[in-house]
Amino acid sequence: MQGLNTTPVHGHAALFGDYGMLGIGLMLVCLRALVPALEWKDRWLKVGFWAMNIGLMGMCVGSLLPVGLLQTWASVDQGYWYARSTEFLGTPLMQTLRWMRVPGDTIFAIGELAIVWFVFSIRPGKAALGAIAPAGVPSPATGD
Repeated sequence: MQGLNTTPVHGHAALFGDYGMLGIGLMLVCLRALVPALEWKDRWLKVGFWAMNIGLMGMCVGSLLPVGLLQTWASVDQGYWYARSTEFLGTPLMQTLRWMRVPGDTIFAIGELAIVWFVFSIRPGKAALGAIAPAGVPSPATGD
């Protein structure tokens, strides 16, 4: 139902679930290409991936979708105006469902922080610079 909380479900799942993850993937490919011989410690990357996906699913399935479906039911039953009214959205069930978004958002935010931590922890050290030096060129790591 357009204009109810079923629209944010589509927006969150499609915009971040597809395009956001593709953007993060492109960023990681570019980071990998900058220093291809660098060995990544990808623990934080794994935490970020799973936390963002679980958090996104939690916010969509635990809050946005139930609110949207209840609004759709109310819209069919009593009218679109009622489904968007303060009277309906202010009911204790709707308030609880809106607050149910917090756990998903929190898990998602932890995932974002883990990805940021991973990106800023990538530091090409002397060993990595020496590993990518072309043949015949003295390595900054060993001075050879």
